[in-house]
Amino acid sequence: MTDFEPILGQGYGYGFAVGLGAAFALLMAFITKILSRFMGQVQNSERFSTASRNVSSGLIASSTVSAWTWPATLLSSGGWSYSHGISGGFLYGVGGTIQVTLFLFLALQIKQKAPTAHTVSECFSIRFGTAGHWVYLSYCICTNVLISSLLLLGGSQGFSAATGMHVVAASFLLPLGVMAYTALGGLKATFISDWIHTVIIYIILIVTSYTVYCSSSLIGSPSKMYDLLQQVQKVFPSESGQSYLSFHDSEMFFLTWSVMLGGLSSVFGDPGYSQRAIASDAKSVFQGYLMGGLCWWVIPMCLGSSAGLACRALLLNPSFVTYPNPLSASEVDSGMPVIYGMYMIFGKSGAAAGLLMLFMSVTSASSAELIAFSSVATYDIYRIYVKPNASGKELVRISHLSVFCFSMLMAILSVVFNYIGVTVGWLLSFIGIILSPEVFSVTMMLFWPKMTKLSLLIGAPLGTLTGIACWVGSTYVYGTDHLVNKNTLMTSKATFIGNITALFSAPIYIFIISMIKPDPKPFDLSLLGADIKMADDYDVEEEKAIIVTDKDEKVLKRQTFYSLIINFFILLLVYVMVACILFGIKKDFSKSSFVAFIIVCLIWVVVAALYIILLPLYQGRHSLLFVIKHLIKFKLPEHPLNYVEEEQQQQQHHHHHHHHNIRGSDSSVEEVEYVHEEKS
Repeated sequence: MTDFEPILGQGYGYGFAVGLGAAFALLMAFITKILSRFMGQVQNSERFSTASRNVSSGLIASSTVSAWTWPATLLSSGGWSYSHGISGGFLYGVGGTIQVTLFLFLALQIKQKAPTAHTVSECFSIRFGTAGHWVYLSYCICTNVLISSLLLLGGSQGFSAATGMHVVAASFLLPLGVMAYTALGGLKATFISDWIHTVIIYIILIVTSYTVYCSSSLIGSPSKMYDLLQQVQKVFPSESGQSYLSFHDSEMFFLTWSVMLGGLSSVFGDPGYSQRAIASDAKSVFQGYLMGGLCWWVIPMCLGSSAGLACRALLLNPSFVTYPNPLSASEVDSGMPVIYGMYMIFGKSGAAAGLLMLFMSVTSASSAELIAFSSVATYDIYRIYVKPNASGKELVRISHLSVFCFSMLMAILSVVFNYIGVTVGWLLSFIGIILSPEVFSVTMMLFWPKMTKLSLLIGAPLGTLTGIACWVGSTYVYGTDHLVNKNTLMTSKATFIGNITALFSAPIYIFIISMIKPDPKPFDLSLLGADIKMADDYDVEEEKAIIVTDKDEKVLKRQTFYSLIINFFILLLVYVMVACILFGIKKDFSKSSFVAFIIVCLIWVVVAALYIILLPLYQGRHSLLFVIKHLIKFKLPEHPLNYVEEEQQQQQHHHHHHHHNIRGSDSSVEEVEYVHEEKS
């Protein structure tokens, strides 16, 4: 099936896909059981899709990292570093981080204006009625479907290339375990499994990068890597840039900008991201996303700079997999540089560790997509159009059903894409051109009161058509021999033009149409969340989480200002100025600057890992101790809400102290009733 020999046996592929998938499903079933028996967190419809809206910043950060760590993150960053040298991993990392930090503005707005929302599209339904809702919904579902099949495509092609496992088998087996635990545990299980996945990815990443630069007999130090890259440059010179040690590579810049602009839609329009904002405690949104973005940045940067560069540096080594030739185009497309790099450093176990990282990224990112789709299906389609007064039980049933159907759909699509020969890189560029108009639709919906329904109905689809027209047109101009086909459409200038026009034409159309035919009076943005009701089975903990106090309002406003400064810093200073200055200098990095760059990577990856691994444990320490104490004694607590109640009494005492008891003295009665229901 592939034109090269896989380095691991098929047993690895099937073992990971089936065995690990099953192990994770069992683990999640166990955790969900513990949450319901010990913590009183019974799986009701609100908890299934919003995790009670009080998740702390540590878990939000780790789940942002894991939802953003796609197979493409691991494989493409290595591929970019292999093909373009030192700039590849760095530009991949900063481009992805920008998308998450820009999303901060939206996340803070959602928390402030629509605290009861389950999905962002619910706000569209309130603001623009049915037609506006459907336009945005079709973008949303499209994003969901394309990204999920992209995840699976990347995973199954990587698995197939590394182990020789059949692509179709990989496409259907990889989502199996995910489907099981997502349906069992809902969003809370997704958060916990995200954390476990992220921990494993960081550990493998740290071991890989420290071995490459500190102890490997083949490389072992940054300066040795520098010398090897200089030697390789003489034999296999860099195809698009000046050398592997300089940033002067225009192809790389077009590539990073089109993936960054295109990827904006996969953050802004993907219900999975806004769902994390909805699930988090109001004060944790900012820290969660910001730290998530910064900790994620180092993953592609470090992996590219260690495994990706190692693969390039060791090409001249007689024991290299493809010696004496460089990697073929199809090997680079399948993301092999990372796997080969790890194989050269650690032998077979390295390739297996690379495969394990790939498995982790496919499963955790897919579970985010599954839960996001199930929320849209449940709250945007079923509850608005099919049965507005659906009970919580029915909503949970619909959520489960949609998780199952969506898993099948993404597997089938991944197989289809594979057979028509679409690569991950191709899909990444294509997604942006088709879906970018949703970025400004959702931003203007949350921020601009004068936007009209008509402008959304015409402006967004028109933006998509403009993007496609410019993409095809510029392919004709810049492509080889003025041909337009699947391969020439990937010309980096053409995809860049397509992405940028699709992104920026939509807001222009929306603005013009809103001005030509304005609404009688602008929309009052504070009404966005007014009509969204919670399902009938919410509990005390969830009721408390949706109250945004004046103090929270102030915090959210302040954080919006901070977001502005941070985005200015990362986008303009780091991504535009620093990168363009390095591009313009046209010199190779000196040995000392290369060593400094690698040392920064090595320190950063450890700090990020410590933050992501330890903070959630620290923030959840009370619950952990409570559960462990009872597990050791082998006895269940009298009733699970003891722990929750104690906290609430302390907090209420605290509130009385401040003269703002939000919920009066009847709260204890409700809690007692709730406990009785629980017992019965």
